Amino acid sequence: MKNRTPIEKALYYFKENNFFFHLFLLFKNNFDFSKKQSDRIDVSEFTDEELNPVVTFLEMDPSIFAENKFIELSEFEEKLQTTFGLDMSLSDFLTAYFHNILKIDSEESIYPHQDMKNFFEYLEKEYALLTGWFQYLKRGTSDSQWIYQLVSESPTIFEDYVLHLSEAVRLLPDRPLRLSLFSQIVVGETHAFDRHTTLGKLLLHVFAEDTRFHAIEPVKLPESNEAINRLLLKFNILRDDITNYATVVNVYAETIEGYHPMWESAAHSHSVMNVPMRELINIVTAYPANEDQTVWIVENPVVFSSILDEVPNVPMICTHGEFNLATLELLDRLVEEECNIKYAGDITPDGIRRAERILMRYPENSQPWKMDIPSYLNARSDEEVINQNDMKKLNQFALDIFACLKDEMRDRKKPAYQEALLSDMISELKYYYQ
Repeated sequence: MKNRTPIEKALYYFKENNFFFHLFLLFKNNFDFSKKQSDRIDVSEFTDEELNPVVTFLEMDPSIFAENKFIELSEFEEKLQTTFGLDMSLSDFLTAYFHNILKIDSEESIYPHQDMKNFFEYLEKEYALLTGWFQYLKRGTSDSQWIYQLVSESPTIFEDYVLHLSEAVRLLPDRPLRLSLFSQIVVGETHAFDRHTTLGKLLLHVFAEDTRFHAIEPVKLPESNEAINRLLLKFNILRDDITNYATVVNVYAETIEGYHPMWESAAHSHSVMNVPMRELINIVTAYPANEDQTVWIVENPVVFSSILDEVPNVPMICTHGEFNLATLELLDRLVEEECNIKYAGDITPDGIRRAERILMRYPENSQPWKMDIPSYLNARSDEEVINQNDMKKLNQFALDIFACLKDEMRDRKKPAYQEALLSDMISELKYYYQ
């Protein structure tokens, strides 16, 4: 061990535990495929037991890490360099790591070994429903490296996975079906396709390859729960159709058979509904329960309820912070009816990021609400300061509509929250809905 070079010591250390392979794959995908690289990686999908090796390596407090499962890339890079005496970046180390573990002969080579290609060609002949996926795997792209390792460890076990994947493609449902039931039908095991299982990750890779916009586009596995839910739904598979819901008030909806009585009754009584994905699947159209085609969106549930106390007939949606699949499905229905979306969020780096996501998703039908410089100056916090890592998020998107507001935030480094703008919101909405 003492005769090894620093890079050999590092490679030996990380190859001793298989967890680092999956962790480094997340790191590398962030470097290779993210348009705006993240400074930290979300590892909440892993269990505390699985994360023990990284906690040990980083010498972190397990209790603190358990509450905030993020790994700062700069912190990992610094620890990597100091522990092994490496004079290289994390990105360069990942390249060396994957070339070593997969025994790729040349850094310029984009193809796996010939025997790997031959194996995929054999599978392609045996399982024709996965032809497009096998052809992609033969290209040897970095997002497929974890799959090559599965093949290297046991071609027989991998072929068993392929058999189930082929059956999954053959048995894709015509109507939405819960993931657990689909797993039971295909594999005979309700949790076989869960996101943390190898088979579940392979199924997502198959689906992600199938939904690429262009043949030269790399496969990017969805990372967030909502991204996974949306990908599965494209193939009529529901991962969660009850707890994934949209909070809405004063909106009508129709099924293929006509007016939906539940939505109609709720709108007449100005009652708030938490509508689960299970119910939204059957909705073909949605629109405000008044003549105006505007729907107001707020991210804070306290603000949502407070507005309703004063303006009970306003068509409104509460996102509870991040957008879930059910909320986006409802917004899609509203936009299809050419509704106008007014979005109000906290004036923070994360709040602006969410607003930009809405404006980019619905460029012709959405505008920010109470997210301008006057609102920021009126609502900004006197005590709280935006930290440096959060300030970097202001660079993730680049919509002109927020350019001046971002400059103001960079100068003042203060956040502003919706609650401070509540009276202005209510006054404006009263003008519209008296």
